[in-house]
Amino acid sequence: MSILDKRVLYPGDTIGVIGDSSNGPMIVAAARQSGFKVGAYGADETSEMLQLADFKIVGSLSDTDRLQDFAERCDVVTYDSEHLSPDLLSFLADKTSLPQGSNLQSMMADRLLERAFYEQINVNVAPYATIVSLDDVYQSINSIGYPALLKPIQKDLVHGEELQINTQTDIAQAAGLTDWGTYILESTVNYARELSVTVARTADGEASLFPPAEVKRQGNHIQWVYLPVQLAADVKAEMDRICNEIVANLTYVGVFDVDFMLTESNAIYVKAIIPTFSEAGRIFDRATTVTQYEQHLRAIAGLPLSDVEVLKPTVLAAFNESQLSAMRTQWQIKQNWHFTYYHRFKQEDEDDIIGHIIVQGDDVHKLLEQLEDTEIWSTADASDADED
Repeated sequence: MSILDKRVLYPGDTIGVIGDSSNGPMIVAAARQSGFKVGAYGADETSEMLQLADFKIVGSLSDTDRLQDFAERCDVVTYDSEHLSPDLLSFLADKTSLPQGSNLQSMMADRLLERAFYEQINVNVAPYATIVSLDDVYQSINSIGYPALLKPIQKDLVHGEELQINTQTDIAQAAGLTDWGTYILESTVNYARELSVTVARTADGEASLFPPAEVKRQGNHIQWVYLPVQLAADVKAEMDRICNEIVANLTYVGVFDVDFMLTESNAIYVKAIIPTFSEAGRIFDRATTVTQYEQHLRAIAGLPLSDVEVLKPTVLAAFNESQLSAMRTQWQIKQNWHFTYYHRFKQEDEDDIIGHIIVQGDDVHKLLEQLEDTEIWSTADASDADED
């Protein structure tokens, strides 16, 4: 009997987890701590997620027989990756209860559908044009302006490449790209800040918003996440409105992340909606009275959401393989650093994140200064942190 039939999951019921992120072990551990039996599905038998589960099925994401076997052994299945195909999720939804569904994943995988959704809920979107040929780029660039970014509409397009266009001479490099599919040409907006809001939604449409956390990146990887942050009242109100509009226009159940970008003039853009747990949301393991994993479980189990309260100023700092020696030194001397290592999670290169620390204190500025003083991370701007 699925969650849709009995509405509520109880301790002893079975939750299945599928995905490939380092969040997998976290949700498995949280579910087992709550008394649920947990199954895990994945291709790597040695992964930490599969090792922690009560039972595991090893198989590829294209093995429909094993996927069906897995789904039918679970009262509900949840996923921890934004890279699972909508077709796979629809297949699982036909076999068991999949509260997150596949609609949000489908929408976020298609840049045109994504932008249409943002426009529907009255969110700022960078100017863009649909591109099906090289001539379209030449015709659209004057209205889009330089610099611009050419992106495939399908985010997971196998042969899709992004192209930065800074001058007209760069356009010729786009020749051949559109042979692989439709693209969009998007204006580049200069952002000053990135903020993450983790949202939980129940099947009844109840929403719970975690406090905004500021994100600092180094390249494509998160470097630091911290809270509380200083925001103008109207900016915070608009971010809340956007999150609640997203909730009102989705059937998704569980936790998702809204990644905001702010310009110097406080114009708000939505960078992305992540249809599962975010890396930034790991800060709530200690920063608040409930974690993103616990709140997600409450949502998919048909339970009322917990109130979210900030416990104290908190900073999360991610580290990679090249920083491991320095982290071992800090392990011995930092009494307020809480370490998490992502065991058995395969890294592609030494820049991939292998763990994080969470640091807490009375003043977020001082916490950021403490990280800067170690010289493990390149200096980040802490001027927007809020002491309150």
